[in-house]
Amino acid sequence: MTGDKDKKKQSGLQKLFKSFARPANDKESTEQEAPPKDEHEEAKVIDFAAEKEKNRSNEGEVWLRKAAEMGDTGSMNELAYSYLTGNGLPINKEEGEKWLRRSAEANDLWAIVDLAVRLLDGEVLDKNPQEGLHWLEMAVQRNDAIAVRILGYRLVTGMGMEQDAAEGERFLRQAAEELGELVAMRCLGIFLIKGEYLEKNVEDGEYWLKKAADAGEKVAMREWGKYLVRGLN
Repeated sequence: MTGDKDKKKQSGLQKLFKSFARPANDKESTEQEAPPKDEHEEAKVIDFAAEKEKNRSNEGEVWLRKAAEMGDTGSMNELAYSYLTGNGLPINKEEGEKWLRRSAEANDLWAIVDLAVRLLDGEVLDKNPQEGLHWLEMAVQRNDAIAVRILGYRLVTGMGMEQDAAEGERFLRQAAEELGELVAMRCLGIFLIKGEYLEKNVEDGEYWLKKAADAGEKVAMREWGKYLVRGLN
């Protein structure tokens, strides 16, 4: 009998609690679910960020143009690089070439060498080896280390111009010995060790490759290490 009374009492308590319990879907529930994500709002945030970045680029372009129009070759180079590569500004071949040529004509060495290589290889600009060589030789006459190395390398290998290994070696040695150009040291070293393009001279080649590696030229460090481990193939 006692058990029956306890069961009735428990059943009564459960009914009482149910009468006070708030349904899960009760509008007056104090527990609020997270609002559903609005995909349109997210898109607006992304669009706003992109628009802000675009405005910054446009403003930067205005300042660069102002400085370039005043004759600042560094600004001309920035515009040329951005227009020709699409880095920071939309690609614009015509504007890029215009500013690169204006900087080169103002005797900026970076612009002269960049214009030379682009014309020699037809990189973005229309290929014109004859004009490219003209600009490259202009930089070489001013003892620009990179230009001397580029001319030497291309003469040795015949890349984009008539091959003349002896003349190319002379320019490579000038870049390495007189101007301290590390890539020229590395190239000279590899050519001499392998006997590729140039007459083989392992001792001299080792000297130049190790010299470039000792100076921290990363590719030379790799090639010197590889050479010591298993030679150069």
